[in-house]
Amino acid sequence: MNVEPQPIYSFAGFSLDTRAGVLRDGSGEIALRPKSLDLLIFLIRNAGRLVPKDELLHAVWSDVIVTEDSLTQCISDIRRALGDKAQTLIRTMPRRGYMFPGEVLEGPPAVDARPSPQLPDKPSLVVLPFENLSSDPEQSYFADGTVEEITAALARIRGLFVISRNSAFAYRGQALDLPRIGRELGVRYVLEGSVRRHLDQIRISARLVEAETGSLIWAEGFKGDIADAFALQDNVTAGVAGAILPSIQMAEIERARRKRPGDLQTYDLVMRSLPHVWALGRQDNAIAIETLEKALLGDPDYPLALSLLSWCHAQRKIYSWSTSPEADRRRALWLAERSAELNGDDPFSLAVLGAAHTVSGNFVTAGALLEKACSIDPNSAFAWNRSGWVAAYRDEVERAAECFERSLRLGPFDPMVYTCHLGLAVVHFSARRPGQAADLYLRILAEHPNALWILRTLMPALVEAGRLDEARQQMVRCQREYPELTLRAVRDSMPFRAEILDRHENALRSLGMPE
Repeated sequence: MNVEPQPIYSFAGFSLDTRAGVLRDGSGEIALRPKSLDLLIFLIRNAGRLVPKDELLHAVWSDVIVTEDSLTQCISDIRRALGDKAQTLIRTMPRRGYMFPGEVLEGPPAVDARPSPQLPDKPSLVVLPFENLSSDPEQSYFADGTVEEITAALARIRGLFVISRNSAFAYRGQALDLPRIGRELGVRYVLEGSVRRHLDQIRISARLVEAETGSLIWAEGFKGDIADAFALQDNVTAGVAGAILPSIQMAEIERARRKRPGDLQTYDLVMRSLPHVWALGRQDNAIAIETLEKALLGDPDYPLALSLLSWCHAQRKIYSWSTSPEADRRRALWLAERSAELNGDDPFSLAVLGAAHTVSGNFVTAGALLEKACSIDPNSAFAWNRSGWVAAYRDEVERAAECFERSLRLGPFDPMVYTCHLGLAVVHFSARRPGQAADLYLRILAEHPNALWILRTLMPALVEAGRLDEARQQMVRCQREYPELTLRAVRDSMPFRAEILDRHENALRSLGMPE
């Protein structure tokens, strides 16, 4: 995120602002997917030179393995954006690569024109990842767990605006440029700290700083036995809340706390599961389920473990990873109901229960549960995200957009943030705007190439938009990833209305997907 200013390139009536990531012509901005934009930038920076395909693949897709189909698709996107039907701006050199032959003018570095989020009308903060000072690097998960607990407790205090834990972790390993972090997230305060765990001893140090000025607001160190870990985390929470909102009493913080497990080993396992829970990947999902099942052996009534495991089973159903989707649906609902039963009005338990009812197609119940979760914890990016999906499934376009925008504001760097945009693509498809839906799906898939469950909804959008060649190419990818996928399995996995499911089914049948 700490990116140096980059130049603006001008060519053939177009300008390319590489810092803002925007392509423009005389009429305004031109939509271009991120990978296509990266490819165009690389070609322009190498204008006049034949760039081999292997070099382009390595430059643009350095972190994943893709085929030349991805390259060909991005070239098509660029030509469509530039109106380059004659292929004069981007030339294909058969069996070798591509060339940008035209003249390019390089302008001065662009000023970052992206507006910073406005500060909320209440005290706002982010809890950054705490540094692990233990001799064992493997103890990083314990430091992460400390941040998880403190963030969750602070988020439940209605007088505060708190950025989601997942977005805060995007800053892990970076130099702490606090003014920049404050601007990017739209927060006034930053909490940073460290955790040292050695044998049976633990020490937590925390500093609350005003982001813009770097002024120290509050700092404290807490130490004790490992059995005191939760109490130490609560002391940090109380210190931060007291420094920002002196009127907050300990009783309010006490009401914000979640039920903790009976033993630290259970807690350790749950903290280890978190990165896998939120990765939204098939292998990560399997690891998360295995880890959480072990945690529940230690404490069968730990609400957080029950809720996270419920969400993992819901993922298995909706992303077509399950061999028994109905069993996973029932398991997700039972686990979520048990968590909510044990945890009363805990907003995360309610949000997961709402998600489980969404997967079951119980949209009215899901909407009520999620509305309650958002009311109790207005800082929950997850609850707002799931509320957006319920609204999208019910064709409540304005409500869906409102919820997704709220989720994006609370969790701008959350690993799940792209699912907000997916929800908007669903809205486009439901409203019979398949071209817009397809373009949005393709952009998301380019940014998240491992989220291949998107193909199930992308292909119908392409078919209805009349883009059959693209749809057939995506079907080849789908068959590689899901060789046993059938129309019945697709229909059973997604909680769309019958009319929408029929449209998906008819399009996929036309591409040859078996019954």
